[in-house]
Amino acid sequence: MSTDYLLEKKLLNEAPGLHQRVRDSVFVLQSMLEGFLPRFPDFTDHSILHSLDVLDYSNRLLGAEQIARLSPGECYVLIMACYLHDIGMGVNQKDFQEFSSKIAFGHYFDTHDGADEAEIIRAFHNEYSGCFIRKYAELLEIPSEDTLFPIVQVSRGHRKTDLFDEQEYPEMQTDYGVIRTAYLAAVIRLADEIDVGADRNPELLFDTSKLTRQRDIEAFGTHESIRYVDVTGDGILLHVRPKTSEYTPLLETLNGKIQQTLDYCRSVAEKRSDLRIGQKRSVLIYD
Repeated sequence: MSTDYLLEKKLLNEAPGLHQRVRDSVFVLQSMLEGFLPRFPDFTDHSILHSLDVLDYSNRLLGAEQIARLSPGECYVLIMACYLHDIGMGVNQKDFQEFSSKIAFGHYFDTHDGADEAEIIRAFHNEYSGCFIRKYAELLEIPSEDTLFPIVQVSRGHRKTDLFDEQEYPEMQTDYGVIRTAYLAAVIRLADEIDVGADRNPELLFDTSKLTRQRDIEAFGTHESIRYVDVTGDGILLHVRPKTSEYTPLLETLNGKIQQTLDYCRSVAEKRSDLRIGQKRSVLIYD
């Protein structure tokens, strides 16, 4: 059974008002999401194309059986978080200053005392995304605090945050049904992690011939070496064709990182919810 648009279809059928809010929000989001380009001209894609890929991977990772068990509120929160999780990459100067005063940077500046704005945002973009969503919730037509809080948390949860923290990631009872924030965050974290195929960096956005930093060249080259990513009921398959032999160990390292994320997210699903992530292994397939 195809999983295409299952989250969106379920939301439309069970909560058409929420579905319309998503559609209205997406209309204004495209230009906002492209705000990352001036500050990150050589970084991997964080436009609405990436958001759509993360939403597609979320559908595929969940599958029909798990999606059928989600509440309308969970569908809405996960869809919105897929669109918004990287919105912090494109914050303007005024919001950067405002949001930076609210973010807990920990010991980051002990070892990054010379970090510029771009480096800070790159390292904490999930936190900037959370601040952005809360500030502009009305513009995004988010209806209430019991949907705003989980959208913020699930968006933040696509990286770094502790999904086992029951205060940060509670199970919520809302007018739109139960919202299992830890599980939704685990799904989006994994979906974001596996958006690594060649189409992650479309030529209409990037001229890779102008890259100069070795880490950027390697990152883009690694993406170009992954022909496509296939998600089955029990695995994540990376179909690869290394550009050169030098990319083979980079691909193996990336696959190991995906496996670590998969193991973590499976554990979160099992221990923090009654839902599951069915995929068990991430595998490189050399075509």
